[in-house]
Amino acid sequence: MVDVDARRSGVAGSLVGRTRELDRIRSFLDRAATGGEALLLSGEPGVGKTVLLDAAAETASASGTRLLRAAGAEFETAVAFSGLRQLLLPLTEEFDRLAPAHLRALSAALGTGDDAPADRLTTFTAVLALLRGAAAARPLLVIVDDLHWLDRSSTAALGFVARRLAGSRVGLLAASRTAAASFLDSSGLPEDEVQPLDEDAAAGLLGARFPTLAAAVRRRVLAEAEGNPLALLELRAVITAAQRIAREALPTVLPLSRRLRMLFASRVTELPAATRRVLLLAALEGTGDLGVLQAAARGRALCDLQPAERDRLVGVDQGTGRLVFRHPLVRSTVVGFATEEDRRWAHRALADVLTDDPELRAWHLADATPGPDERVARLLEHVARRVLGRGDGVGAVAAMIKAADLSPAGADRSRRLTEAAYVGANVTGQLRTVPQLLEDARRADPDSGGSLQAAVTTAHLLLNGEGDVETAHRVLVGAIETEGGDYRADDRALVEALYTLLQVCFVGDGRPELWAPLTAAVERLQPEAPTVLALCATTFTARPGPRRRRSTRWRRSSAGSRTSATPSRSSGRAGRPSSSTG
Repeated sequence: MVDVDARRSGVAGSLVGRTRELDRIRSFLDRAATGGEALLLSGEPGVGKTVLLDAAAETASASGTRLLRAAGAEFETAVAFSGLRQLLLPLTEEFDRLAPAHLRALSAALGTGDDAPADRLTTFTAVLALLRGAAAARPLLVIVDDLHWLDRSSTAALGFVARRLAGSRVGLLAASRTAAASFLDSSGLPEDEVQPLDEDAAAGLLGARFPTLAAAVRRRVLAEAEGNPLALLELRAVITAAQRIAREALPTVLPLSRRLRMLFASRVTELPAATRRVLLLAALEGTGDLGVLQAAARGRALCDLQPAERDRLVGVDQGTGRLVFRHPLVRSTVVGFATEEDRRWAHRALADVLTDDPELRAWHLADATPGPDERVARLLEHVARRVLGRGDGVGAVAAMIKAADLSPAGADRSRRLTEAAYVGANVTGQLRTVPQLLEDARRADPDSGGSLQAAVTTAHLLLNGEGDVETAHRVLVGAIETEGGDYRADDRALVEALYTLLQVCFVGDGRPELWAPLTAAVERLQPEAPTVLALCATTFTARPGPRRRRSTRWRRSSAGSRTSATPSRSSGRAGRPSSSTG
């Protein structure tokens, strides 16, 4: 249970107008500590979500609850499991208590081991097992800020965990901007929207912070702030002492409420150049790792950050020892007001020190590269395949598109855009962007239009969009006959195209003229067609003669498969992950 005295002190005791929200959080902490529960706080920027999370952390910690904290970073949304890596870092010593399968899955997802990526269910179950195990001795509270900026893989894992906390001693408290898309928003979890302060509470907060404000100035500020606590508390940065007592006129437009970014901009631009450079490193690094920042800044990070700390733009979390921005808009402002050259410098400096994290290093190198660079493009292509193996199709598409942008040769750019379109159509289901990707691929290399991968992607678009069986069939058959080469059974792209042609024939109601090219191509595969492909072609074809001949062939193949490895199609199509991972 939560200690009552702790409820009346610290951050919670200093909040104005938040009695309802604090009561809701305290009740949540009580239930979570004994039976597990999740709660999502939502609200507009600056409304006070982060300070409520701080109050929850302080209250829970005072009662003996163990804390884990993480925050989404705007510049890491494409890096798979970056949020989970940040969150679970303090539990590294407890990884060995996991079952071997869970340990391998989690190590692969977080990039701490060399094991092959596991399926999403095993990985998510491993996260749940780790958190439940960590809460065995005492309750555990997981706090996630800026959920809307958390990478998709981490958010999906937390959504899985959040719905399975019953009976544990684990609480999950997250905060997200109102109307921001996230996995948890649609999961049916309890949600509490943090509203702006009412007029009396806003006036009370403003009066407590600035008791000497003239009445006319107070009315103007309250009207502009619209109950946003951050706008009220940041008043000192934009209104001079003379303006507060009405000796000088207020500016025409106050940087409050929706103009918060301008408020932070004035403070950031006044910092010393060295401080802005370290803040830029911290903003782009995303996790606040002081060791990384020190190395990237060549040992000057802590010293150069002091002006920003004094101005309360950033601070060091005493629990994690990591640098934190006081508000996400500070991070956005730092990046927004940096020059392109400064941003490239920061990305390069981070890439130079992140040698132990190839995925992050590749992304930083990509952002540091001003023009085409095949070496960096290959690194990003490797990242795309790696994250796709972990089930993150969205991250794979983003990495492959970026790799295409950096490709010097038109053929490589076309190939990578085609693969991005393929993953978008077959794994993530993002069909709206696929036509443009294919068009860009054709422009990059006009000869790419007949490639097998492009044909497979186009066929999926035609089937799932207009239901155009004839065109899908013609595109696939043409590509297979042109690109089939020696019709080798180990040609993964060819086998994938044949499976897709199988689907087209099936949708085409078994018309013999559709099946003929498929059966002919399957018969040509050397040394022998994959068992599942041969079986499917045999089962669904409308031609009785060939079916009888292939049935005998399949029985021989099936008998042999009992003592051989499982065909690739049985564990997902050759060259393509199962769609259940997307």
